[in-house]
Amino acid sequence: MATKRVKLHQASKQKTAAPADAIQYSLSRQRHLFKLARRALNRHHFKRFHALRGRLSGYPLTPYLDIWYARSKLKRGDDKLAASTLAQNADIPEAWNLRRAWLKSLAKRGRWSQAESILTRFPSLRSHLRDLTISTLWHTGRKREAMELYGARWQQGKTPSYAMAGLHQAWLHQGHPSRAERWGRIGHLARRGRWKQIFRLAEPLPAMQKQWLRYWRAVQRRPEESLRRWPAGMAGAPAIMALRDGIKRLSRSDPKQAWLLLQQLKLRPLLTDDQQIAISKQQRDVALKAARRHMPDAALWLAGLPDSLQNEDTRGWRVRLYILQQDWKSTLQAIAAMPKTQQQQSRWIYWSARAAEALGEPEAARFLFAKLAKERGYYSFLSAERLGQPFKFSSSGPISSDQTTKIDAELTSIKKMPAIQRAYEWLQLDQRSKAAREWQHALAGANTVTWRAAAVLAAAWRWHDQVIRAAFKAGQANALPDRFPVAFRRAVMHAADATGLKPAAIWSIIRQESAFNQQAVSYVGAKGLMQLMPKTARRVARQLGMGKAAPRLFSPTVNIRLGAAYLAAQKARFGNLALAAAAYNAGPHRVAHWLERTPFDTPEAWVEAIPFNETRRYVQQVMAFVSVYEWRQHKPATSLIARLHEQTQKISMIEIRPDTLR
Repeated sequence: MATKRVKLHQASKQKTAAPADAIQYSLSRQRHLFKLARRALNRHHFKRFHALRGRLSGYPLTPYLDIWYARSKLKRGDDKLAASTLAQNADIPEAWNLRRAWLKSLAKRGRWSQAESILTRFPSLRSHLRDLTISTLWHTGRKREAMELYGARWQQGKTPSYAMAGLHQAWLHQGHPSRAERWGRIGHLARRGRWKQIFRLAEPLPAMQKQWLRYWRAVQRRPEESLRRWPAGMAGAPAIMALRDGIKRLSRSDPKQAWLLLQQLKLRPLLTDDQQIAISKQQRDVALKAARRHMPDAALWLAGLPDSLQNEDTRGWRVRLYILQQDWKSTLQAIAAMPKTQQQQSRWIYWSARAAEALGEPEAARFLFAKLAKERGYYSFLSAERLGQPFKFSSSGPISSDQTTKIDAELTSIKKMPAIQRAYEWLQLDQRSKAAREWQHALAGANTVTWRAAAVLAAAWRWHDQVIRAAFKAGQANALPDRFPVAFRRAVMHAADATGLKPAAIWSIIRQESAFNQQAVSYVGAKGLMQLMPKTARRVARQLGMGKAAPRLFSPTVNIRLGAAYLAAQKARFGNLALAAAAYNAGPHRVAHWLERTPFDTPEAWVEAIPFNETRRYVQQVMAFVSVYEWRQHKPATSLIARLHEQTQKISMIEIRPDTLR
């Protein structure tokens, strides 16, 4: 039957392959027929699907219909159709989805030899289908390799799938799990507090090791009290795992107590080398945690770490603590002790200049400020202001304004690429993720000339997020009109009027959040141009009187309206765009907590010492982007220092609920 269906399908394709059939439809009509065919396939109306598909032989996206059709037939085990479809459409990104689905179908039906053949030809699938890969190795005779991989998966706390039952039994029969393997799995389970599973798993362990487990459980419940009586005989991986777990829990509530406890443990006699190293690493982690809480003692702790445990984070946080304390002499000394590559980062050049200025060395300060003021960015703009100079934007204009014969030829060439044509069609169908997949597939490994041409083409398509990426790939950092589009102008201006925000602030958030990808979805579920969480969007929509229905977050107009309203609420709450941006990224509850710990008395230092690296970069980028967007609007640049020093509000932690986190 499967063979008959393949022949019928191929006959249908041959019958309608004449170019005249395709020519009679305009592209807009073909798009409409494509959508109808896709809908018919999703509803399993196969007769209608084939009739529609037969009228689309020349349409760029028709291969997708064939791939989806082949995937739908996998439920009936139609391997020949899957194989022929993949052979005909190997260059279509969607083929990867069909191949993955085919592998799962083969495994379900026990067709292990075919599965092994596919995995051998396409090894990248192994990392995406680990359990299937292990089962395939087992059923095709590579039992030793399968057992090794299975043992590693088992230690990670994974539950064996039904298809791996035979392998699991054979693994047990060979004497697994070993004591080390048991402890490996116990470590993963303990971090999740699954003690019932742990004690069942620990049944074969010696009595002493079972006692260690009971101790570890006590460490989780009462870390300080339990770690003070760390068993002298507890050794190896169990001792280190329990120590890490306990110190991590204790340092959440009391980093200073965790540090003192580690100091005491380090003086214990008969510690192994592994235990000494583990304690030292925990000291580093505790010192960094204390530094992120702006505890003054942390600077001394970080300075006392051995060179082998120092890294960019430890050196950077030591300087930040000195900056917060306005200890400029120690700031300069700590920066001077950094490796040269770290010293030359813009942030540390700027803070070296600030320290020199505060210590009465104006010439040294001016020299360093001038070094930064030639560039564009957060620290460069601050440096220019310190010198009383205008901001340097160094724009070369849009990439299209500098087209050469070489770029024109490359542009003509990429327009003819089937994948680029498919990307364009997906854009017309408002399927931007599929368009981006084809675009990236077509341009993988492209040189800078090709990327420049791609940026010109994406700009012509008003595909802003891909213009930004293409300009970066092309090395066109100064193509500011391309890299900082003033897109969705009407929606931004309307939102600015409604909220009192500057349009530049709204554009800056969009640029930082989604790079103008209106269908962006983050790994936590934030959506659209301004990356709103659905729960937050619903709450803001209700406040704006937009009804109870879930807002359409992929609509630029809706997303910008809600995102601007949320940003304006944070600015009204905190009184300062830098703090509002921090709240937009990390959540208002966290920002209020940070303000209670460290007042916003010295804004530049406060921003520099934001505990989350991501949020610190985010705030600095947004504040710099505001200046760029003012320039893009042909407006005089406002003072970045003045924006940082806007009046802040005193916020009570009670006013900000944890559920207001974005």
